[in-house]
Amino acid sequence: MKIINQKQYTVLTAGISTLVLSVLMFVTEVHAEGRTYQGSESKAHCSLWDELRLKWPQTSLGREKRECRRKALPPTRSMQVQCRLIDNYIDPELDERMCVFERGATGQGPMTTSMDKNLKCPRELMCLQEK
Repeated sequence: MKIINQKQYTVLTAGISTLVLSVLMFVTEVHAEGRTYQGSESKAHCSLWDELRLKWPQTSLGREKRECRRKALPPTRSMQVQCRLIDNYIDPELDERMCVFERGATGQGPMTTSMDKNLKCPRELMCLQEK
């Protein structure tokens, strides 16, 4: 067994640390590459599942897979999106309640509607996308 002094120990520790950190940086760079989503009809998520599943005598313990009844539409094909209420206030000039909704699509601004001040704004509704 060889005995090393403090200076050799420090150099050896720094060398091993540098080696380990460079290997970790290389591994994370390899796995951190950017990928772009390429959507297609077959890869779209299911928006409506078949709930009528067979029971035990017709299938093997009822373990058959559920089937998708309706695939989701991309935002470009569906002009309506889900909107959620984010704010409401009463406009003193118009004497009406103003409901501010946030559109549920990417890159869409808020939508404001007016209604009678005695009515409540709905929490959610379907609204048109901006063009």
